[in-house]
Amino acid sequence: MHKDLQTYTHMHRWRRHAFAWLVALLLPFAFATGAHARDAQVWANTNSGVYHCPGGQYYGNTKRGKYLDESEAVAHGYRAAYHKPCSPAVAQRTREQVIDRLSPGPAGDTTTVWINTGSGVYHCPGTRYYGATKRGRYASEAEAIAAGNRPAYGQRC
Repeated sequence: MHKDLQTYTHMHRWRRHAFAWLVALLLPFAFATGAHARDAQVWANTNSGVYHCPGGQYYGNTKRGKYLDESEAVAHGYRAAYHKPCSPAVAQRTREQVIDRLSPGPAGDTTTVWINTGSGVYHCPGTRYYGATKRGRYASEAEAIAAGNRPAYGQRC
């Protein structure tokens, strides 16, 4: 019995050292892959404009959709299901990039949109639902996107 215990201890020690070496070798590669290493693979519902996180009820279970990285989904105007992103840091970073891209230039082009606060959809001036929904507020288009809202019918103003 003593010899079996000694063999087991030796094998256990060998596995522990092998694992430590493996981690030491692979750790630099984990950080070299960049920001997309932390992106979750989400299911973007192309009908509703909402993306679902892995493990969620509708992840991959809607009729129309596609798999995207979370940052890609946010950049394409999809919003998180139930307003809960998979990784808040990725969603915030991408949202800031979109805001910078949409920020008005020196000419001061600030389009005021109507945000339907119930659905998270914003409407452009002159459209049917501009200022006409029960719950909503006015904001600039950049502010609407920064808050996680999406354009009606997928069209920006």
